[in-house]
Amino acid sequence: MFTLVNGGAVHGEENLVSAADVARLAGVGRAAVSNWRRRHPDFPEPVSGSAGSRFRLAEVERWLRSQGKLRAADGEDTLWRAVSVGRDDTEITRLLGDVLEHLHGHSGVDLPAPVRDEVDRIEAAARADTAEQLCLRHVEASRRRHSATTVELAELMAELSDPHGVVLDPACGIGNALRAAAGRGAERVLGQELDPDLARLAQARLRFHAPASVVAGDALRADGHPDMRADVVFCEPPFGYRDWGYEELGVDRRWDYGLPVKNEPELAWLQHCLAHVRPGGFVVGLLPAAVASRRSGRLVRKELVRRGVVRAVFALPAGLLATTGIPLHLWLLRAPADDDTPMSVLLVDASEHGGRARGEADWPALRSAVLEPWKAFRGGAFEPVPGRHDIVQAIDLLDEDVDLTPARHLPMPRAVVDPAELDVRRRRLREVLTDAAELLPTVTAQPPGTHPTLTISELAKAGALTVRQHTGKLELSDSDEVAGELVLTGRDVADGVGPTLRLARTVDTELVHLVPGDVVVPTLVAGGTHAVAGVVEEPGLILGPNLHLLRVDPARLDAEFLAGYLSASRTTAAGGTTVSGARRLDVRRVGVPLLPIAEQQRLGRAFRAVRLFRERLREAGELADLLGRQLVDGLADGLLDVPDR
Repeated sequence: MFTLVNGGAVHGEENLVSAADVARLAGVGRAAVSNWRRRHPDFPEPVSGSAGSRFRLAEVERWLRSQGKLRAADGEDTLWRAVSVGRDDTEITRLLGDVLEHLHGHSGVDLPAPVRDEVDRIEAAARADTAEQLCLRHVEASRRRHSATTVELAELMAELSDPHGVVLDPACGIGNALRAAAGRGAERVLGQELDPDLARLAQARLRFHAPASVVAGDALRADGHPDMRADVVFCEPPFGYRDWGYEELGVDRRWDYGLPVKNEPELAWLQHCLAHVRPGGFVVGLLPAAVASRRSGRLVRKELVRRGVVRAVFALPAGLLATTGIPLHLWLLRAPADDDTPMSVLLVDASEHGGRARGEADWPALRSAVLEPWKAFRGGAFEPVPGRHDIVQAIDLLDEDVDLTPARHLPMPRAVVDPAELDVRRRRLREVLTDAAELLPTVTAQPPGTHPTLTISELAKAGALTVRQHTGKLELSDSDEVAGELVLTGRDVADGVGPTLRLARTVDTELVHLVPGDVVVPTLVAGGTHAVAGVVEEPGLILGPNLHLLRVDPARLDAEFLAGYLSASRTTAAGGTTVSGARRLDVRRVGVPLLPIAEQQRLGRAFRAVRLFRERLREAGELADLLGRQLVDGLADGLLDVPDR
């Protein structure tokens, strides 16, 4: 039998936590907790009789601490844990609203005792910063379940619009865009949000930075700011929401540019925003890319272009939001003013600046690709770049489709082909293929031998090698501006490439420095492939995530032999367990044949030759792809010719 006390589950006198709470305590995703439960027999057992899988908090903290997975908590961490552990997203949102109201000095707010104790320790000068960090943590914890505008996107939208005066966001969520506007000088921020708890939290958050009012309700059906004409309006409508009020809002003064059809809610939101901005004021809309081209919306788009409202459309990378892989556009609209009617539109394709995973981007490059052409466009010193950005006259957009997709109007430049460079690559390809063929060892058939084996774990106990993995979280970056140490990750080894990431900042956890001769094995192997172990040859690298380090005693084990044996197809099958289409390799369970060191070294030389053979073929494949692409482009663009033979 268990009950809820102050939002947390209690079993008798024991606090219970869910798997999601365990993830928050360790600073990892929920999938990691599921993996721990499968892989570690000493992981705490769920409490019988509890709803779902709930665990005793004391046991979880003890296990995390013994594994080095419990993050050291500062005051902010302690407060966040007090707020979040044992509560779902809705409960956290409601409690955070209470916490921020309490930080504003409102009396009568009833906080759970552990939360109140932590809040009362916050100095007055630190309250605004603490409130902001709590909100950002809440956004990060729920970002894969809710399509909130990210902080980076909000900053980009604010910088585009140069917010001042009054700024409105009729679908503001937790208020990221309005927070960015307040940080850039907005004198007053107004918002509306469908979720009452989120609206209350957003208002409490924003009041630390500017006079703010956030109304709860559906902005299209029940406008919370009916008479407002703001200086800047942000438009971030909910994606895929078709029940926007088409039936009851068919006759509405906001549809000045045409009645949106039922499956075009974004065009309804855009017109709602235009109805709330002063003449000459800007609307910045974050919209699915399909809004620019769907035939059902062409009449509204035509009117927006014809009347000079559309000033710019920016194509952003696909997968910019963690919740969806759909590509996004930023629309920059300007409400008509009496003095002029602009008849040109800036189109920018910045879609190439995506990140390595969903929810990520090369933000410095993306910001530059969006902001620089916009500033040049406004300043009158614009230079078009083929395939990247150009100014298109409105008359050229007003065809049958009225397609505002930037890529359609930004033809790629002709290929630049250097015949001398082509010859260099052709010769290098020939050299690489010749080297690869010579690397293959000569082999003969023999009956399969039988040798005693020891697992990696047993070899480690015998002192023949040591096994290491990095524990804790590393903040990594592929930015050229980061000068930290290079980090070798499991993905690097699996892809057969060198290190691609650097330490973004110093960490408190112990770093493991790799040395030449270390054997490294990925912990995750893609489905349908097998593990490829590597031997470190470059000094000065740091052991990164998803990677086993095996450091051998060279008098007892040959590194090349061990790496070659661990790269065999049957190794993954013997040591792995299927996880979401991939295979997790527990290298400690893999058996290795016991051979004399001279025999290991002889086989190790052959394994090394095969490894180098594969590396040469990988280089040859990259060269062939580049060379073939340049030849095709050169021939297609008429820059190259083929002499008759």
